[in-house]
Amino acid sequence: MRRLLLIIILTAVVAEAQTPPQAAPQAPATLPKELSLSQALDIALTNNTTIREAQANFEQLVGQTQRSRSVLLPQLTFDAHQALMTVNLQGIGIDAPNAHGVQGPFGSMDARLNLTLDILNIAGRQSWKSYSSRQESSRFQIGNAREAVTLNVVGAYLQALRLKATRDTLIEQTRLANDLYRLTADRANQGVASQLDANRAKQQVNALEQQRLEAEQSYVAAKLEIATLLHTNITDNFEVADPAAYGSEQAMDRDATLKAALLARPDYLAAESTIKSAELETKSSKSERIPTFKITASDGQSGNSPVHNNNTYRIAGTLSIPIINSGNISGQVADAEAKYREATAKRDQLRAQIEADVLNAISGVEWALKQVAISVENVGLSRQELDLTRARYTGGVADNTEVVNAQDRLSRADDANIRAQYTLGLSRANLARASGGAESTYRKTK
Repeated sequence: MRRLLLIIILTAVVAEAQTPPQAAPQAPATLPKELSLSQALDIALTNNTTIREAQANFEQLVGQTQRSRSVLLPQLTFDAHQALMTVNLQGIGIDAPNAHGVQGPFGSMDARLNLTLDILNIAGRQSWKSYSSRQESSRFQIGNAREAVTLNVVGAYLQALRLKATRDTLIEQTRLANDLYRLTADRANQGVASQLDANRAKQQVNALEQQRLEAEQSYVAAKLEIATLLHTNITDNFEVADPAAYGSEQAMDRDATLKAALLARPDYLAAESTIKSAELETKSSKSERIPTFKITASDGQSGNSPVHNNNTYRIAGTLSIPIINSGNISGQVADAEAKYREATAKRDQLRAQIEADVLNAISGVEWALKQVAISVENVGLSRQELDLTRARYTGGVADNTEVVNAQDRLSRADDANIRAQYTLGLSRANLARASGGAESTYRKTK
């Protein structure tokens, strides 16, 4: 009796220990007043639903791998029953003297531990290895999702920086245009300049002010896009001001970069793991033709009640040899081999895409560097031209047409420089993504 109670208590404790915890819902994060790129990435990589979905898929495969491995490990169960029953002995083939009709009622009780252990199961072992490779592939897919999210965040952050720089430049240009208008209006009141000059200067102020308002609204929209991308409280009450988003100068050896990408790209590593999983699945299917051997054992109490019983046990070995399966194994093998060929084709296609991504990204960075150099030079020349034309106008040598035209050229030069800086930053981000190092490049370790 004590032995029986101990078994029941032990079974209840083990079942309670295996109950999984419940996940709590995540609360939206609050953005700081000045959001750095590293902070944005920390928030995005924690909250992004794509990453959370990839993590959930990985956890599912962890569970499936554990299940596939469990069939190779000892299985221990506890079964118990207590019954009050009658039986017709002749109905079950027992023709005993003086045993006619229904016997009973009588008590029937049995409580025992049952152990099953696979000694030889090659197909099950190969299946477990296949699931392990799938789990590894899913783990790499989490990394791939993180890389994609990093690129999206960097791109959105660069866009916000570009629009902020455009707004700030237009504020400065509007200030210069206002200075010209006040100077021109004073000269017109003194009879030195015409009203046409004053009107021209005022039109320039209004045009720049309109562009500034548009840039301000675009900057607000870009910040809202960042908040949405980070899955935080939706607000534009923060600023972006992190030059790290533009990246830094780095050596770009095409062959070395391509080789590093194939070693670091999570999606390529996931494709390799998928091929390994398909290969092991094929071996598992073929191993279904190999005999299996397992041992079963049971030990417990048997009698007519929990009080009146005796100990009984059973030990057995089972050898199972597949003889005719009507094409079931052949079908499994054909299916597994087709999956292997499909995984290999996808890997080869991805390799070609990675090569194209790396080469395009390197070319983009090289082109953007040249654009930045040209645009910086043009900004310097445009500022010099504006200073010279203002001096000519102040000295009475010419009207303000030259100054207004110089301001237009400076505005275009500033805009071209901002766009070139944005393109360079985005090209560097694309190169980091193509090389498989976006997160490590832009996310600062603490």
